[in-house]
Amino acid sequence: MKIIIQQNTVLKQKPVQAHELTSADKISIYSGNQYEITDYKAAGYGHLEIKFRPPHPGQRETWYIFAPHVQIIDDKIGSINQPVNINTPADINSPASSPKPASTVSSSWKWPMRGTSMGPRTEFGYARGRLHAGVDIGGYTPDECYAASNGVVEYVKNNTSGADGRSIHIRRPDGWEHRYLHLRSIRVKVNDNVSQGQLIGIRGGSGFGYEGREIDGGGYSIHLHFEIRRPDGTPVDPRLFLPNDGSVPIVG
Repeated sequence: MKIIIQQNTVLKQKPVQAHELTSADKISIYSGNQYEITDYKAAGYGHLEIKFRPPHPGQRETWYIFAPHVQIIDDKIGSINQPVNINTPADINSPASSPKPASTVSSSWKWPMRGTSMGPRTEFGYARGRLHAGVDIGGYTPDECYAASNGVVEYVKNNTSGADGRSIHIRRPDGWEHRYLHLRSIRVKVNDNVSQGQLIGIRGGSGFGYEGREIDGGGYSIHLHFEIRRPDGTPVDPRLFLPNDGSVPIVG
């Protein structure tokens, strides 16, 4: 596996903002650099925990890095985030086709809508003593929500009860699932085949029996909670798969 640095950033000894660390707890790395790695996993607050192959940067095997600043090339599932040509690191901004997994569909994903980031506590990771299993996309008005990938609608809940409120679960042909919570209205039904980019609902603030109220301690009452889950149901950080194209501002 490889990690490609997409913009100047820092390696950190903790998954926190860089200004919270002393100079001894971080090192600068630069856009275009590539490193061989042995493992990676989500570490919360939008970070990845990376284990490097020797020679280790800064004489340490394990570092944390802000996920939107890097590109992971994983032989098992292909390219994560925007694909780049790993054979020409100097041309880091030129897109190229990513290796395809053993699947009938592309490994690509798209943001389900435009909006605003709601801060570190509403990113994927542990917050308020539990796992926040997705990323919240905020906004001041309801907006159209589109399918982040293709698949079949497995579950629709069209009422405001429970924490999730109005919600949709879609299963891709390769078994991966994408979930959309706190919707105001729903435009699909169970067993519908949906295509990436298809309108599936309207963002809202439903949940806990209410409509348009603050959900889960977020800064806005109106937001979409979006999840990506592996075929076994394990949630993963959506920012590892969604394009870093500025459609939702990053939290650094």
